[in-house]
Amino acid sequence: MDTGAEPITDPAELGQVRQQARMIYAKSIATAAVLTALAMVA
Repeated sequence: MDTGAEPITDPAELGQVRQQARMIYAKSIATAAVLTALAMVA
């Protein structure tokens, strides 16, 4: 079935995955900031 986590050996693929992870972190921080601001206003 599933062999678990597998290391990424292709540098191009690793770079793409890291870029996706950075975007997810940035979006989550932005969302948290907006929700916190809305909670403080309301």
